[in-house]
Amino acid sequence: MHSTIVLVYQISHQYHQHLLNMYLRIINNEISYPYTIKDLKAAHRNITFPNEIGEETMTQFGLYEVGQTPKPNDYTKNITEGTPVLTDGVYYQNWIQTDASQSEIDYRLENQWGVVREIRNELLAECDWTQLSDIPTETKSIWSEYRQSLRDITSQTNPFNITWPVKP
Repeated sequence: MHSTIVLVYQISHQYHQHLLNMYLRIINNEISYPYTIKDLKAAHRNITFPNEIGEETMTQFGLYEVGQTPKPNDYTKNITEGTPVLTDGVYYQNWIQTDASQSEIDYRLENQWGVVREIRNELLAECDWTQLSDIPTETKSIWSEYRQSLRDITSQTNPFNITWPVKP
């Protein structure tokens, strides 16, 4: 029974993974992106597609898989996904970066400092017990340094590149 459950999970996982893959569709030199298997089935309700759509079916319907590329992570840029780029016979995600305005950068910095403070406050709350009156002085002292380092977090210059203190 255990192997049956594992097999069903694997098949289900593969099927859902297939549905989550990214595609583009080219019809009459016009690219539709993003395009999903669900979109294909909705556009062709009179056709019963197999769970695994093979290369022949993909070619017949002008469907191409799009390889994922990591989204750049730069708070000083506005990043949008453009039309995938064909490289060596494979389509890949294309990230378009433009400079963010100063007000956009300030907004992102302010929000990120809020996230940093939230994490810092949670970490402080997790170790509040170390400062209770019945805790040995040596333990209090060690944890007190850590707690002060947490409080000093906001004196760092970049909230997107925080160096967090290590718990004792």
